[in-house]
Amino acid sequence: MDGWLGREVGRQDAGVSGSVCAILKGEIIMSELIVVPAHEVTPALRALFAEDQPLALRCFAVLDGSIRGRIWADDPIRPTWGAVQEWAWGTLFFGGNPPAELVHALIAKLQREGGVELALWPDHPYNQLLPPHPDEDAWELAFTNRPLGTDPVPGLVVPAGCELVPIDATWFERCRYRDAYLGYFGTAERALAQGFGFCLVKGAELLCEAFAGESALGLIEIGVITGEACQRRGYATLCCARCIREAETRGYRTYWCCDKANLGSAALARKLGYQTEREYRFVHWGAPERSTTS
Repeated sequence: MDGWLGREVGRQDAGVSGSVCAILKGEIIMSELIVVPAHEVTPALRALFAEDQPLALRCFAVLDGSIRGRIWADDPIRPTWGAVQEWAWGTLFFGGNPPAELVHALIAKLQREGGVELALWPDHPYNQLLPPHPDEDAWELAFTNRPLGTDPVPGLVVPAGCELVPIDATWFERCRYRDAYLGYFGTAERALAQGFGFCLVKGAELLCEAFAGESALGLIEIGVITGEACQRRGYATLCCARCIREAETRGYRTYWCCDKANLGSAALARKLGYQTEREYRFVHWGAPERSTTS
């Protein structure tokens, strides 16, 4: 075979061979992954991960062993790369110099197991290592640097007939974010021992909840959710302001993140006094749908 047809077939063969080689190399690297328990994380492994990356507190909370997750490395003592995944949302973090084949293979593995997501600054080199065609490729906002010791929103008043109460074991079971915090901590007892929150209730009805759960690097992340029928009444502002005051009393700085498209959440973060906001890339690969036969 010669001429343009022979050259084209040669290109296709080379492309297929290259893809096969990349897959095989990824499988070889995956077979050499070392799973590292949190209590065996070395200073060298921890140092691979950037403290200023988006959602960094989730990564370091796993490394510290305060929330559930998984940690991998090529060598825990003298690592050249490491990876961390937290179990609540499936956020994956890389550190060091991971080979592209490893990144592809690990994301494919975690996608099969239930889904995986990454958060990266727009100019980070890891963006060039990611597989193409994620299920979601969007932008989110990170909010930090709220002035400590200042009232988030002065003059807030609990609505008549309502109470703003700490989230205890009974209210925790009714929280809309319950499953996420169980993902982080495993049990309600551990979630309430390490985290705290407040909810606005009216009798037996839970109207809104704010919870400060995962923490690391002196930061604690604030999450809030309001019942659909109760939105746009200031309930989230009330619960978050109380939660932030409690967090700062305990010595934490607070961290807030949301979809860029969630204008209400972003506006609330600004209202609560966060002075720094940065945009980051959010990439998600969902679990593959299982085909069914009738």
